Amino acid sequence: MSYFLSIYFGIQLLIVILAAAGTIWFRRRRLAKRSNQPPSGFQRTAEIFIDPTTGIKQQVWFNPRTGERFYQTLES
Repeated sequence: MSYFLSIYFGIQLLIVILAAAGTIWFRRRRLAKRSNQPPSGFQRTAEIFIDPTTGIKQQVWFNPRTGERFYQTLES
């Protein structure tokens, strides 16, 4: 009985470790591709704000064709 419990908990632990490692790998890969320069087709707006969660000053860019917004980090 204890043999099956150890296998059961071992498999669960392995799944949790793989999920955590996959999440870390995916986030690092996604953030590495992120650029601070706005994509083509975006227009600068007069909107500049300080992000309340990070305290970083950001410039807003707008794509009139798609309605998408891009937030560029400004040097303080």
